[in-house]
Amino acid sequence: MAAFPTRLAGDVRSVLAVVPEARLAPTTPFKVEVQGETVAIPSRIYDEEPSSDSERPPLAGTQQVILHCLYSRRSDGRVRQRHLEQIVASGEPWAMRSRKST
Repeated sequence: MAAFPTRLAGDVRSVLAVVPEARLAPTTPFKVEVQGETVAIPSRIYDEEPSSDSERPPLAGTQQVILHCLYSRRSDGRVRQRHLEQIVASGEPWAMRSRKST
């Protein structure tokens, strides 16, 4: 939740509901400011990607971007690349933080 602006809390909860339980805790987050709000982004996450379960409702547009942002922090570089490709064109200021703040 802390990796996204508070105005996205409902969408983040919807995304987290479909993310499998992590086998390891996320690594220490780094903080960045997004439109005047500080968020804490984990350096890496270890959650497996959600299955494409036809039983669950699909994620809405913003929720899809949130999911891609989460998995852009995945420990597997191939997974990170696949998800980064999906968020590059989003234009959302909270989705484009690519480096640590100093």
